Amino acid sequence: MAEMSRIAALILAAGSSSRMGSFKPLLPLGRSTCIEEAIARFGRAGIADVRVVIGHRAEELKPVLERIGARWVFNPDHEKGMFSSVLAGVRSFESSVEAFFLLPADIPLVSPRTVRALLEACEAHGPGIVYPRFEGKRGHPPLIPASFLEGELPADVPGGLRAVLARHEEAAVDVDVIDEAVLLDCDTPEDYRSLERRWAAEGIPSEKECEAIWSRLGVSEEIRAHSRLVAELARILAVLLNGAGLNLDLPLIVAAGLLHDIARRERDHARAGADLLVRMGYPRVGALVARHMDIHPANASPGEAELIYFADKCVEGDRLVSLEDRFERSMSRHAGQPDVLKKIRKRRQDAESIGSRIAAAIGSPVEDVVRHHGRSIRAAALSGRRTIFLVRHGAIQSPHDPKRFIGQLDLPLTEFGRVQADLLREALSEAPLSAVYCSDLARAMDTAETIARPHGLGCIARRDLREISLGAGKVGPSRRSVAISPLNFGSGAGTCFTTGHPEGRAFSNAAFG
Repeated sequence: MAEMSRIAALILAAGSSSRMGSFKPLLPLGRSTCIEEAIARFGRAGIADVRVVIGHRAEELKPVLERIGARWVFNPDHEKGMFSSVLAGVRSFESSVEAFFLLPADIPLVSPRTVRALLEACEAHGPGIVYPRFEGKRGHPPLIPASFLEGELPADVPGGLRAVLARHEEAAVDVDVIDEAVLLDCDTPEDYRSLERRWAAEGIPSEKECEAIWSRLGVSEEIRAHSRLVAELARILAVLLNGAGLNLDLPLIVAAGLLHDIARRERDHARAGADLLVRMGYPRVGALVARHMDIHPANASPGEAELIYFADKCVEGDRLVSLEDRFERSMSRHAGQPDVLKKIRKRRQDAESIGSRIAAAIGSPVEDVVRHHGRSIRAAALSGRRTIFLVRHGAIQSPHDPKRFIGQLDLPLTEFGRVQADLLREALSEAPLSAVYCSDLARAMDTAETIARPHGLGCIARRDLREISLGAGKVGPSRRSVAISPLNFGSGAGTCFTTGHPEGRAFSNAAFG
C-alpha cells in the first residue's frame, strides 16, 4: 500500500452552500457534523494528514476543526469558486506530499474501505489519478498526484478542476467500489435527509449496493429474482409489525433478504454467504444470512432473523407459495432420506411457529397479508420497488352549502389552488416520473397536468379515482379537499406516502394497468 506519510486528504469547505440554504459543513449528522464525519473517515482509513480548506464562515469552522485537531487552510479567494480552494490546499503541501484525496465537505460518508481500495490501486498502477466508481459513475474522492497541480495555475483557469484533470485522463484508473456514498452529495434538503438515513444505516448496504454485490459475485438472474421476493415480503411484514409496536430495522431486513443467497452454489451457502459479508464489512447482515436456512426461534416477538427465515420459506424459486405446499414438495423430493426429512420437519415447525407469532402480533393471518400484497411483491421482484407519490390537489372554490360532501362535485381550483399546484410541480420536478394518474374531476386534472408538464407526460384521468375512503371521522373543511393525485409508478427504491384517516384505505398495494 502507498506510504501513508506521503498521502494527504484535502476537504473543501470554503463555499457558501447557496443551493442548500444552510451551511453544509456544520449540518448535524449523527453524533457530530458533516465536516467531522468526513475527517473521521479518512482517519479510520489511516490518513493522518487531513486538511480542510475554509473561507465562507471560516470563524465558525475554525473552533470545530481545532477541537478535533484537524488542520485548516484559509482561502482568501473562496468567492472565485471551488478551484481556488483546491489551489489553496495544494499550495499548503510540503514537498513530501506525493498525492492527495480531494473531497467536497458535502460528501461526508465515503467508506474507509473505499479510501483503502484507492490507495491499493494507486500502488498497483503507479502515477495517475485514481477515481472511485459506482454504477459506472465516477465519484469522490479521487486520489490525485500533487505534481498534476504544481506551477502557477490561475484560480479562474477555463474549465476549472475538471479541465485540469482531463489533461491526465490517459493515466487515470477507475476503481469499482461497493459504496454508493461516493455519489451522495448534499445540495438540497432532500439530499440532506438522504445522508441522515444513510448514516443511520451505517454498516448496511443500500439496495443499489446489494445489486453491486450481486454483479461482483456473478449472482444469477434466478437467484436475484428469488431474493427480491424474499426481501419485499420480509419488508412488508416488518412494516406491519412495526405498526403493531415492534422496532424492526427495515434497511437491515431488506439487505439481508437481497443477499441471503449470494453463495447459493456453495455447499453450506448460508455460512459461506455470511462469511463473505463479514469480509466485506457487513457483519450485521451476515448474522442474519447465517440463520436463514436453520434457526432456533425465540419465544418472544419475531426479530429480523426470523422474518428473513420465514420469508425465504414462503418463496420457492421466483414464486410465492404457502408453507404447506413448499414443505410437502420438499418432503416428496427427499422421500426415503430420513436424516433430510428430519431437517425438513424441523424447518417447517420453525416456520409455522414464526408465522403464528407474526399473525398474533399484526392481528391477521400471514396468508391474508401475502394474498393482499402479492401483486406488489411480485412487481418489486420483477422491476424493483415502485415509488408512489400521493398528493392533494390545491384549494378549491367552496360550494354554497359548506356542510355538503364535495367528493363527487366538480369544483375548480382557486387562484391560490393554482399557486399550490405550481409549488407541487417544482417539488416534483426532479422526480423520475413515468406516469401521472388522477381522478376525472377538474381540480385533480389541473393539478396533475401542472405536475406532469415538465416531464413531457400527460395525466391519466380515471373516474374510479374520485374518492378515497377516509374511514370513521368527521369530514370537515380541512378534510374536504382530499382527492387523488399524481402517482409515480417508476422503478427504483422509495417510499409510499399515504394520506387520509388511519382507518381509511391504505395505498401500499396500489396498482394500475
